[in-house]
Amino acid sequence: MQYDVFICHASEDKDDFVRPLAKLLDQQHIDVWYDEFSLKVGDSLSQKIDEGLLKSRFGIVVLSNNFFSKPWTKRELSGLVTREMLEQRPVILPIWHRVTFEEVASFSLPLADKKAIVSSKGINAVIRELTEKINPDYSPLVVARDFLDNLGLTPPPVTDEWWLDMIEHKEFLKYPDTNSGQRWIFPLPYPDEDRGYQRGMNIANASLQLDWSFEGQELDIGPTTHPDIIHSYLRRWPGLMECARQHPSTLILYAPQLTIPGYDSGFEDIFDEILESDPKEASIFYSFSELSTVDNALPLCADLIALRHPDLGNYTNEEHAYRYFNAHDTRYMRFYGSNFEGLVWLLTDDCAWLPEKIHKALLNGLVKRDVWVNDLDHQNIFFEAIFMYAIDEFEMTPEIEQGLTELIAKALDNLSVSENPGTITKRFLDENIIASYFNYQLELDRYRKSRKGQK
Repeated sequence: MQYDVFICHASEDKDDFVRPLAKLLDQQHIDVWYDEFSLKVGDSLSQKIDEGLLKSRFGIVVLSNNFFSKPWTKRELSGLVTREMLEQRPVILPIWHRVTFEEVASFSLPLADKKAIVSSKGINAVIRELTEKINPDYSPLVVARDFLDNLGLTPPPVTDEWWLDMIEHKEFLKYPDTNSGQRWIFPLPYPDEDRGYQRGMNIANASLQLDWSFEGQELDIGPTTHPDIIHSYLRRWPGLMECARQHPSTLILYAPQLTIPGYDSGFEDIFDEILESDPKEASIFYSFSELSTVDNALPLCADLIALRHPDLGNYTNEEHAYRYFNAHDTRYMRFYGSNFEGLVWLLTDDCAWLPEKIHKALLNGLVKRDVWVNDLDHQNIFFEAIFMYAIDEFEMTPEIEQGLTELIAKALDNLSVSENPGTITKRFLDENIIASYFNYQLELDRYRKSRKGQK
């Protein structure tokens, strides 16, 4: 562990000055190496003291007549002096406790030359001067370290290069790019950093996000993940649940299924607030248009919370499907998978936890459009057949069906769903998905011709 200060003192000065000093410094969230705080039964005194001398940014030296007469205090002072020489920076913070300039000078001329704090000013004045020196305008790394310590984590010393990596990651999180493909990252608490405390909190949050976003992507947590797995993940990482509650729109972007009643544990109040808000104010994915809803009227709720609405916000099935599997904003990416993989997943038993109304809306939304076809392997015989032939020319031969089964098997593998590809192929065919695709193409042709005729 890294400490802010090591207190070098004589034991005779504990009761009237040093112990209250250490306690007040601790209350200021300054990590203090002080024997009564840091030593435990069985510890080697010399080893622990040397460790404190080495791992403390500063050494508070309480100079008194008692201090001058002790060989142990002189040893500790020598260690701090050696550090000043090696690091070429001020390490020693002297406090004159009931001694005069002449007495300090007679003990050590270099110490007498250092600006000191006089204990006779009162302990509160001493604390103020020490805090200004130890944490000037809240040292960002110290703030970050303290925050992580309070979460029960063990960050490395502030001199470790690990902190440089966290600073770089913080800069990425301030201006994320969807092209990076990184998911399960959230906005930092302070968009505009103008003080050390704010920078420090952003660094601390960046370090937390680096770990949890890595696992979120490794587990491939997305819209097809069972809500129980997501809730376990959210509660496993320190700070993640709190961050998700602070940024519900980003959470919904990553895991829209959590908005479904019954799968919303820990977020009910926040999601209900969004549901009751003005749709125009809360929507993030779409601008309003007459094509967004089934009756061309205004939506009944914000787009990101539509799965929570009893009538699914009155949005069309096509838009529900698109938002669930593809939608993203300018900074945060929702899903790595394809529309075809989403379609295959909706045909498996793996999605049995979805309420029937939502399952039907998503499946119909994907089937009604042709976007899933664009995700297919263009070298596959199934793709070649439906892409090249018209509806009255297409025939599902055993070879073409085998090609479809191969595509489904690959999708199942990408989804990590262990179901029989042949079973899913049968369900695919039973849903008349191919006919829906051709019908959609006919609708597009009619629309294009009507547009051309208007010109």
